[in-house]
Amino acid sequence: MKFKELKNQIKEDQKQLAQEIKKLKATRKQAPYGYVSGLDWKQHIYRHKHIAYCQFFNRTPYEKIERSCYEDPNTSTIDNHTKEWYITLEEDVRNCA
Repeated sequence: MKFKELKNQIKEDQKQLAQEIKKLKATRKQAPYGYVSGLDWKQHIYRHKHIAYCQFFNRTPYEKIERSCYEDPNTSTIDNHTKEWYITLEEDVRNCA
């Protein structure tokens, strides 16, 4: 897969995940105590993929991606996303990166 194709695919995946999160958030009022099962996990996945995306494709340092008031991200999760994306790139693209 080419670099641009992978970048666009991940963008689309993030858009779909954001829509799922939005739908789950809308069901909070009907849920007991406002807890919706799966919402926190999807938010966790979205956050870490977003950080990995910015660092992998845009070479943005973490300090510019998020404010420091959030808890530190799980770096192994971010590294796993990065490694997965790197493997899916075609060999000729990997050699240039």
